[in-house]
Amino acid sequence: MVTTHKTAWFGDRAVVIDVASPLDRELVAPIVMRALPEAVVRRGISSLMVELPRPDINLLADVRRVLASVDESREASEPSEAPAADATISIDVAYDGPDLLPTATFFGISDTELVQAHTSQRWRVAMMGFAPGFGYLEPIEAPLLPWSSLPRRTTPRATVSPGSVALAAGMSAIYPTSSPGGWHLIGTSRRILFDPHNDSRPTLLIPGASVRFAAINHEPTP
Repeated sequence: MVTTHKTAWFGDRAVVIDVASPLDRELVAPIVMRALPEAVVRRGISSLMVELPRPDINLLADVRRVLASVDESREASEPSEAPAADATISIDVAYDGPDLLPTATFFGISDTELVQAHTSQRWRVAMMGFAPGFGYLEPIEAPLLPWSSLPRRTTPRATVSPGSVALAAGMSAIYPTSSPGGWHLIGTSRRILFDPHNDSRPTLLIPGASVRFAAINHEPTP
C-alpha cells in the first residue's frame, strides 16, 4: 500500500519512519503501537523506530500498511470546505489539573503564568485523531512558550477523565472521553467534544478551526 511517509529498514528487525513534525509523530506512534502490539516504538526528533524482538521480513510491509491507513484516515477527516476565518471555538477551562504546577515548573514559570500563556495563545485544530472528537491543537503564530520542548509523560495514565485539557510535544488537546493518556493534564472543561447523536456535527472541533481557552472556576456540581 502507498504511504506518504518514508520508511526504511534499520537492521533486520527494525524499521525507521520519517515524520513531518512532532504533531505527525504523536499521531502515528500510538496507531503503530496498537496495530503492531509486539513492536517497541521509539520516538526520535523527526522519526519513529519500530522494533521487533526478532527478525521479521514482513515488518516493513506491515508498517507501510499501517501508515497507509493513517493517510486514508487523515484524508477522510479533512473537511470538504475550510472553516470560516472567524470560526473561533471558545472553551472554558478550570485550570485545576494535577500536572499544572509540574508543567509550569518545567517551563520555569509560575502556574499563573502558564495559565496566562495557554489562554493567550491562539490554537488551531491541525487534525483529528486518537479518539472521536480528539483534536490535535497547534499554536497559531509564534508560540508564547516553547511548547514543543515539553515531552509526553514518562508513564502514561491508565485512565484520563473526559474534558481533561492537556499539553505535550508542542500541542494542546482536550480528551473527549475517558481513555488512557500520556499528556500533561493542566485543567478540565465541561464542553461536549463528541456527540454521536448529532448527525450534522458530531464533533465540536473540526480541522482548521481556531480555538481559544478561557480560564474559569467550576462551580461544584449539586
